[in-house]
Amino acid sequence: MERVLVECAKRANLEVNERMLGPGGRTSPAVCREKVVDANGREITRAMQLGEAKHAAALECVQQALDATDAGRFSLEPRYLRDAKTGRTRWLDPKEVAQWLRDGLFHLLTGSIAPDVVLHALGNPLKVQRIYDFKFPCPVTNPPQWDTYAEGSPFADKPQNAVYQELLSSEQAPRLVSPNMGVER
Repeated sequence: MERVLVECAKRANLEVNERMLGPGGRTSPAVCREKVVDANGREITRAMQLGEAKHAAALECVQQALDATDAGRFSLEPRYLRDAKTGRTRWLDPKEVAQWLRDGLFHLLTGSIAPDVVLHALGNPLKVQRIYDFKFPCPVTNPPQWDTYAEGSPFADKPQNAVYQELLSSEQAPRLVSPNMGVER
């Protein structure tokens, strides 16, 4: 499983760099700081643009690689939310989440988490076995690291891995997956 994740991270890194930076294109501090305009008209850094594209490519690769052998045992970007009344974490149906997003009901997702890859018991995304998150540092020579939730988030100042582990009650620490470093905690 982890071999597939690392392979997909490497492939996504290479393919996106080739497509967006040209043949043999590599990231550098200057390239990563460049300002670009995204599809929504927002100004972002090239690092953010590349990271989003690499995440999408890596997730597509994982879907293709694991669907035939492990269908029902993993979820890609599943949404989880701790129920304020019961204190229990619940899995949010992807169709319901998509409908909320279409309807502009973003507030219903406040406090939700969406790890990149979750391994779980067959057909049960609440019986979490492992949690993985892709990280594509820019430049690639930077070490991968967990993001910290921003001010205003219900998880402000907490690192992603701690929140993932807490909400999903995982016995295994969440792991980072990056093209150069492979899988690490």
